[in-house]
Amino acid sequence: MSEKIITAVDLGSSKICVIIALLHENNNKFEIKGVGTSESKGIENGLIRDLRKTSESIRVAVEKAQEQAKIIADNIFVAVSGQHIRCKNTEGRVSIAIGSQPSVIDQSHVDAVINDAKNSIKRDIGSERLEIIHCMAQDFEIDSQKDIFDPTGMSGLSLTVHTHIILAETNHLRNIRKAFEMASLTEPTIVLGSIATAESVTNEDERRLGCIVLDIGEGTCELMVYHKSYLKTYLCLPKGGSLITHDLAIGLRTPPSAAENLKIDYANAYPAALNKDTMVEIEGIGGRQSTMKPHTLIAEIVQVRLNEILDNCYRSILANFSRLDTLTAGMIMTGGTSLIENIQYLIEDESGFNLPCRIGYPDILRLSGAYSTLDNPMYSCVIGLLYYGMNYETTNTKGRTRTRGSNKIFSKLGKSFKNIFSKISEL
Repeated sequence: MSEKIITAVDLGSSKICVIIALLHENNNKFEIKGVGTSESKGIENGLIRDLRKTSESIRVAVEKAQEQAKIIADNIFVAVSGQHIRCKNTEGRVSIAIGSQPSVIDQSHVDAVINDAKNSIKRDIGSERLEIIHCMAQDFEIDSQKDIFDPTGMSGLSLTVHTHIILAETNHLRNIRKAFEMASLTEPTIVLGSIATAESVTNEDERRLGCIVLDIGEGTCELMVYHKSYLKTYLCLPKGGSLITHDLAIGLRTPPSAAENLKIDYANAYPAALNKDTMVEIEGIGGRQSTMKPHTLIAEIVQVRLNEILDNCYRSILANFSRLDTLTAGMIMTGGTSLIENIQYLIEDESGFNLPCRIGYPDILRLSGAYSTLDNPMYSCVIGLLYYGMNYETTNTKGRTRTRGSNKIFSKLGKSFKNIFSKISEL
């Protein structure tokens, strides 16, 4: 039975999560072998602020996953996010005629026209500042025939492709690669986190009918708009669940750690649904005496901040995609903050979105092994990375950049095995 190791790494603002899984290629299902997490240090709003701390956090999470899996992390896919991400729509065009006669289109023509689209972006923005991480063909034209999804085997004189290209700042990507190198790991394949998340929480019907994927993490909100199966817009706002924790700490005069627990246990986006007589004990700061506060007060603080975050999301989306009425499938909200009770109410009835909303849990039907704890919106991205990695390995291995990582793996493999198996022997 053919198996392949896939490693997913989600670099969050509050924690780093790593999953090592075996892909069983006979049925395209994953066996979860190891899960590791660590406190995220050195990362803020999707950007590396301290390279050494980030590398150490990655190393700790990967080693925990390796100890559980008893295999070495390989084929690493890492999620990136942040305001440094840019999206561009562009087109490429190539002639495929033989003399004055039409030619049959093959894969080499498709590759050539997509490369032309990439090159047009590089000429436009300069390759020294931004790096292409995704180039997604949306449709093709052959001569005057439009809206072609797969042109191979068809005939024509010229081939045009319309693409949606996602770019990231080169320096940030270099920092990510350097962090993995400092952690003695192979060079990762870099993936936009929201694309991975969409792989995990949406289905083909939702993407075709049109939907918004909103991932509210601790430090950022990421939004993606899908319409007619195509990605139309990606946005990242520097606002997330940590602001709710901060508001609770200030408004209730309680330590941040206690405020985080209050958010997890008592946060509610709809105060009117609560019993006004229910009281909650609030820990005092610096050993001060605890106090009792109404549950509705906690919910009111949460609701005010959520309304502000969602209003920012709405305005940002509207500036980039004005036809929200065409998004028949509504919104899929995911990420840890999406677990706040009644948060869908704000999307459906109170925000400008006025869209049907569901909470997006990751698709775990293709998983086996130790996956029960992963059935949670906070793991949508890292599970989506596995599915992205499966598609990447099976359909897009051509052109994968592994040179630098491959050159280093042999010098580091012996050290990695020694560290892992010495720890295993102590269990």
